[in-house]
Amino acid sequence: MLTFRNMREMTKDEINVFLREGKKIGCAVHTKEEQQELLEALSRSKETGFPQFVLVYEKDVLMGFLFIYGEEGHTWIIHNADEKTYEQEKEMLAYGRDLCKKLGSEKLAKCFQQQLEEVERMGKSHQEARIAWIEENNRKKKEN
Repeated sequence: MLTFRNMREMTKDEINVFLREGKKIGCAVHTKEEQQELLEALSRSKETGFPQFVLVYEKDVLMGFLFIYGEEGHTWIIHNADEKTYEQEKEMLAYGRDLCKKLGSEKLAKCFQQQLEEVERMGKSHQEARIAWIEENNRKKKEN
């Protein structure tokens, strides 16, 4: 079971841990300027609207993120659920869907729901599907 934490509810120490550990989950900041830009963006996370910046933990270990920017202009959702196991990906997508519904965005909830349905149709995570595809291509190359 995953734990979801909105960054607006985190202490400075917890955010500093994220800044150090973020590269492990694909959220690397390399310079002080990038760190400051990220902190400014994260400080805009709202209680009752968008954007939403959520970190995902499994057994107190940072393992994922859902950054949901909102509906203005292009729909903008960034996450790393597609790099996780089948169950983790489903749980992250369902959380994102439910959060967007709670905040009144059917458009964003639908985006998460479509991704969730795709994963359920495949019966495996996107990561597992990529690995299977690569293995199949390698097998075919060896046969030829």
